[in-house]
Amino acid sequence: MSVPDEVKGMVDLLDRIRAKPGVEALSLEDVMARIGTQSFPALLLVIGVLMVSPLSSIPFLPALLSIVIVLTAVQAIMGRKSLWLPQFLMKRQVKASALNKALDWLGGSARWLDRRRSGALRILAYRPFADIGYAVITCAALTWPPLSLVPMSTTIIAVGMTLIAAGLTLREGLFLLAGYVWLGLLVTAVFFFWTGIF
Repeated sequence: MSVPDEVKGMVDLLDRIRAKPGVEALSLEDVMARIGTQSFPALLLVIGVLMVSPLSSIPFLPALLSIVIVLTAVQAIMGRKSLWLPQFLMKRQVKASALNKALDWLGGSARWLDRRRSGALRILAYRPFADIGYAVITCAALTWPPLSLVPMSTTIIAVGMTLIAAGLTLREGLFLLAGYVWLGLLVTAVFFFWTGIF
């Protein structure tokens, strides 16, 4: 089986995972075949954009995807060349109609991000700096299971995670910084809320 080409942009990524006519469902295994088992950040980006979409409202999906995120990010930090995921995750499917509807909903945002790529601070997307991104993504994903019952909470967190994964995938340092700032502001807001400062 040929190795898929490197992801060229957000629109390219969405086009790759779009279900073709006549396909009723798409599994995680199918998605990985389209983006490659060596593209750790691309898989994280796929999960991120799906969690920003209406698919995030599917019961238990955030908790399930958090497992995929943690396994993927940890293996990336370990320096593995090829991603391994257990079969019970690889065989999980999403309906093609729901997937394509979510991708259509994300199309405008994907084009907006692609137009704002500058190639600045690319060094942040390479090791050892990239490991910081994977670690932050892991920490963000671990909050999803307990927050899955709080409306919109996982989606808001997924925005920051998506920016970081986009930065790692597309070698765009500004996206990484934007993701760090987004999640940092969320942590600050939660801290102020719980301490009663606001």
